[in-house]
Amino acid sequence: MIFQYSLLLILCGFTALSVSTETCGKDLLEGTSCIIKLPEKYNDKSNDIKWTHSSSDAVIERKNKKTKSNTPGLTMEEDGSLRFQSVSLKDTGTYIYTVTSSDGTEIGKGEAEIKVYEKVPKPTVKISCTADGNAALTCDVENNKDLSLTVSWCKDGKLIQNEINPQVFLSSTQVQENKTYSFSTETCGKDLLEGTSCIIKLPEKYNDKSNDIKWAHFSSDAVIQRKNKKTKSNTPGLTVEEDGSLRFQSVSLKDTGTYIYTVTSSDGTEIDKGEVEIKVYEKAPKPTVKINCTADGNAALTCDVGNSKDPSLTVSWYEDGKLIQNEINHQVFLSSTQVQENKSYSCEKRNPVSRNKSESVTVSCIAKIFLCLRHKRDSSTL
Repeated sequence: MIFQYSLLLILCGFTALSVSTETCGKDLLEGTSCIIKLPEKYNDKSNDIKWTHSSSDAVIERKNKKTKSNTPGLTMEEDGSLRFQSVSLKDTGTYIYTVTSSDGTEIGKGEAEIKVYEKVPKPTVKISCTADGNAALTCDVENNKDLSLTVSWCKDGKLIQNEINPQVFLSSTQVQENKTYSFSTETCGKDLLEGTSCIIKLPEKYNDKSNDIKWAHFSSDAVIQRKNKKTKSNTPGLTVEEDGSLRFQSVSLKDTGTYIYTVTSSDGTEIDKGEVEIKVYEKAPKPTVKINCTADGNAALTCDVGNSKDPSLTVSWYEDGKLIQNEINHQVFLSSTQVQENKSYSCEKRNPVSRNKSESVTVSCIAKIFLCLRHKRDSSTL
């Protein structure tokens, strides 16, 4: 008898990744990581690309396929787009790109503008009482100099003042009513995190309190209307401010869509109509890196978010903290050679309003040995 043995040794390892494909909007929260896209027609890798910030000396340039930058946190993608690792207030301004072909001919030039805001600070109410029993309430955000902040004051949950003015004044009679006063400083952006409380502003020219206002949600039967100074709503959590603006107590996914406002004068004449669109996102779930080792020693890493069905989620993969893949693809593939380098990987899922990163994973697959036994009978023994 002849026994033939085949010994197959498979070594498999993996690391940790993180990912991001968020495109910079015009208005950004400080700390956001995002990309200013270069127009696709200039994406040829042979092109030289230069980005400059009009408000500072920040420059990043790719020339002869080599990239140089004088600003930490600014990098350039393979397609020539500009990436911010974490935007700060100083990044506000216009970014000018210049595209030059390999023979030195300028083939394109353009610009993109961004505005970076700090997170709305947690305010406190300061009370100043006068000798005659009146009071001044101040919505105080100590040392904050953000001129974009607006303030809404509510009395027992009902709007009483909606202005830039951070103060509200109470007479001695009002002081003795023992009412609860609160305020809000947030205006709804186009993209909102689920649970946010905010206001869609009605254009100021229609703020006359005698006007009738109707807000209707294009994607559902949600309607709220103020007519003859009386307000009716078929949707809990929606209210109309004194100036006609629409307030959400807490936005949910179903609130996504277009809100149409109609303004009518007291005599019934329609004086304007318009619309505002919002998109509500759930908080990005925390992903995990799942590894699938193949028989030939390669590995597939998947950035997994369980049962989440958010189609807006995008992915970025990092190897030892450096971006290696920036696509919608939720997987990254490692060759057997890469697997054995023992590098760390992590992945990050994000939507326009939130992001969440996985734990880092280091190559640690245990070697697997498969013993294949094949039996043959020598014909000479028969």
